[in-house]
Amino acid sequence: MGISFHKSKRIPLLFLIGIGIPCMLLGYLAFRGIQNDQALLEKEKLNDHRKILDLITRSVEENILKLERAFLFILAKNQDINQPDLIRPIDSLKKQNPLVEEVFFSVNYEKIYFPLAKLLFLPDGSTQSSSSSPISTPERKVPAGQQLEFQQKKYRQALAIYEKELEQISNPQMKGELLSSIARVQKKSALFRDAIKTYEAIARDFSNIQTAGGVPLGLAAGSEISSLSKTIGDTLTAIKTSIDLYKDLVDRKWTLERAQYDFFSRNIKESIDSILSHAPLSEPVQQYNSLFSKLKAEEQDQRSVTERLLTFQENAATDLKAKVPLNIEEPQSSANRFTLESGAHTYLVALLGKNTGNEIQGLLLDADYLRDSILYQVLQSKVNSKTTGWIVKDRDEKAILKSENSPSGSLTVRTNFEGGFPPWLVELYQNDPDLFETFIFSRRGIYFYMFILLAGILIFGLALTIRTVAHELELSKMKSDFVSTISHEFKSPLSSIRQLAEMLQTGRVPSENRRQEYYDVLVEQSERLTLLVDNILDFAKIEEGRKKFDFQIIDISLLLKEIVSVIQDQVRHKDFVIQVEVEESCPAVKADRDSLTQAITNLIDNAVKYSGEAKNIIVRTFSEGQYLIITVKDFGIGIKKEEIDKVFERFYRGGDELTRTIKGSGLGLTLVKQIVEAHHGKVLVESEPGHGSTFSVRLPLERN
Repeated sequence: MGISFHKSKRIPLLFLIGIGIPCMLLGYLAFRGIQNDQALLEKEKLNDHRKILDLITRSVEENILKLERAFLFILAKNQDINQPDLIRPIDSLKKQNPLVEEVFFSVNYEKIYFPLAKLLFLPDGSTQSSSSSPISTPERKVPAGQQLEFQQKKYRQALAIYEKELEQISNPQMKGELLSSIARVQKKSALFRDAIKTYEAIARDFSNIQTAGGVPLGLAAGSEISSLSKTIGDTLTAIKTSIDLYKDLVDRKWTLERAQYDFFSRNIKESIDSILSHAPLSEPVQQYNSLFSKLKAEEQDQRSVTERLLTFQENAATDLKAKVPLNIEEPQSSANRFTLESGAHTYLVALLGKNTGNEIQGLLLDADYLRDSILYQVLQSKVNSKTTGWIVKDRDEKAILKSENSPSGSLTVRTNFEGGFPPWLVELYQNDPDLFETFIFSRRGIYFYMFILLAGILIFGLALTIRTVAHELELSKMKSDFVSTISHEFKSPLSSIRQLAEMLQTGRVPSENRRQEYYDVLVEQSERLTLLVDNILDFAKIEEGRKKFDFQIIDISLLLKEIVSVIQDQVRHKDFVIQVEVEESCPAVKADRDSLTQAITNLIDNAVKYSGEAKNIIVRTFSEGQYLIITVKDFGIGIKKEEIDKVFERFYRGGDELTRTIKGSGLGLTLVKQIVEAHHGKVLVESEPGHGSTFSVRLPLERN
């Protein structure tokens, strides 16, 4: 027992040396492999990101360079910047390439002008030098008409003078002015419809003629038509005229200064708002609501562009000169790119052309288009959004563009554009990988699987070792109990046999009847020893596969009666009654007579042991389908439900004190099961504690 126990203690040690330590070493190597592979992947990703950023910056550079080359080609073919032959191709270049915000020219960095720009308005005072001079009318008639109109309030007479004068002049400027005077007097005379017709003629024939104050006659006439139409109740004409006038204003039909534009824009919008707010919902005027909203949005966009260009025009000359001083002696044929800030605006400037004289040419690049179209498309095409996130930041580290999925990982690399133009930073991030994809498709998955496999081997090996050790300990204990039990089983009958034999030998038997009783006990104890030895030997043979069975046709009813007769004689002195119930015409069965006898004997002997106070045992045999059934039923202590499946295990004894006090080797039922299974049958048990047990042997029938 001690040797076996020490052997079981060596099993975990051998497992640790042979499996545990190597597996832990391999696990450590796998873990280091994962770390090294992670470092390698990060290095590869860093190199990939650097290449991607290089492609991005080159792509943006190529787009800008392509535009600059096209512009330089146009300048090379046209030396005079004031010629229409230069303006037309530049305008075509601007329309074809949205990257161009505007083209600008300058002379000695003193004044900047945009040859293609369509400004919503001009700076105040910029048109006074080109405005028309006051109309020089004959002194005797115009002052007379004005005196009648403004001083004497004789509108009819003033109207007649104005109309007569109109017939005598042909100068468009003077004619437009006189028509304005006629319409004004008609309005004062309450001839509203006549005034509307006169204003319509002015708007049709003299729209672009300016008054002495620089106001286009068509703009003033349109305002008056809308006002007069509203006065006479023609709301539809009033709203239509105001909308058309507002559209012409937004479309830059007239060249106005800022103050003029703001004045007319404000008045027209107030007029439209007034008409729309007071017009009934059922009237067609409500359809102009959406058009009015669109015009206001368009005006706001145009105003932003105009304010931006005017700011550059007014303030950038000095800044440009500081950036790139004019050098007449050294021609400049390449672009000078830089970012220029003026007021609240930022400009991307590219100076181009040969600045050999006092003229320079340049481009304003559209930063929004460069960012949202060119740069965004390049990033979308070059960067894998599943694995890499990106952010574009301005010089203040504020994000101005980012990938659709916000970066979730760590920053790998960042760069700015060549020469700091445009003034943005591009950052690439390694997104946190999907756990499933990482372990299924990446190289790290191999190390992970190896690590899991090794861990599984360790756990499995440990569990198997613990189970083996526990089983060995349990088996060792059962063997120890078996040896102790068998020793007691042998010792008890041998002691009885020796004691009775000595008494018979010395003649110390008081009577012949007592002598016969001693002989009966000797036979019983020897039979018991024989059964015990047979069980042990047969169990060993079956376990080792050395048991040979001699199958022959057996009359089972006769065999049962013989077995019961022998056992009945052995236990009669204990008042046991064994009943045999055999079905009529019970079929024969093919079996090994000795083995089957041993199995049935063990069942009956087991019933005798565990019958308790009940001294009745019933042995039955009958056929059921293709099986012959042999049952042994007792009315003793029974078997607990949780122990029913264990009673056929070798060396197993019941768990309570009552069953443990009963003599036995723990091999009887195990041997029964092995013998029955060797006959291709089954052994079953039904039991209830306190009500006895029924063991059933089912043997297949052989039929010819």
